[in-house]
Amino acid sequence: MRVGVQLPDGLKRKAIEICDELEGDIILSGEHCFGACDIDLNLLKEVDIVYHFAHTKILDLEKVVYVPYFIDYNVEKICEILSNLKERRIALISTAQYCHKLTAIKEKLEMIGYSVELRKGRRTELPGQVLGCDYSAIKNSEAEAIVFVGDGIFHAKGAAIYSGKKVYALNPLNFELIEVGGADFLKERFLLISKCVGLKKLGIIVSSKPGQRRLKLAEEIQKKAKERGMKSLIVYFGDITPEKLENFPFEFYVNTACPRISYDDYRRFKIPIITPQEFDILLGIKKDLELDEI
Repeated sequence: MRVGVQLPDGLKRKAIEICDELEGDIILSGEHCFGACDIDLNLLKEVDIVYHFAHTKILDLEKVVYVPYFIDYNVEKICEILSNLKERRIALISTAQYCHKLTAIKEKLEMIGYSVELRKGRRTELPGQVLGCDYSAIKNSEAEAIVFVGDGIFHAKGAAIYSGKKVYALNPLNFELIEVGGADFLKERFLLISKCVGLKKLGIIVSSKPGQRRLKLAEEIQKKAKERGMKSLIVYFGDITPEKLENFPFEFYVNTACPRISYDDYRRFKIPIITPQEFDILLGIKKDLELDEI
């Protein structure tokens, strides 16, 4: 049997050890892998099965097996830190690598009098799990505060914008607890929108990745652009890099691929990249900023 293996960049250094545990003729994907939505379709054509590591399933694809990668951490220490929060009603969220212990955290906090929400999202498999494109685990939350357990603050910032609530980010590796606000994020986004005012040449990004492909949305954006006298083309990409975007004559882009390209990576690009929702603000269709979700 011919077996394909797809690893995120953070695990590629462990490729030999991982592949040694598998049987069959192994072909390792050399492409970037940015999430569960990012399946190497070319590799899939060449093998009998693809093992996609480090993410939980969001797509039902024949021949693709998702293999989660969980990071161990100290639940007791996490609960000790959270027991000092003044908010007594909280919601717990995390990413795929840390979600497996949220149920244990919830149980321990409820034993000392906290009310804890732990819900499953629309595209996710684990309770409390959020993606850069899906915060539905905290939709209509009644919590006083959201607690993100994980490394980095990207998802915590997203939760703050999505929920409008106070958000704490607790790193389970170094146990640093910080409060994360969305105000700076909003300023950055509106500044980027303002840079697009008066521009007429628009590229509409569509991803070839199966969990990100939103061609219909791109066509709707193109129709709006045409109605307002803009010149626009839909551009189909695999990986999206500054070099690729700078090859075209567009003055700005609207991104229908992974929202993290707009939110997390935009500083890498010389040309403004905004979301479909921000394009509506640019056109005067909307006033309030909403997160882009797939």
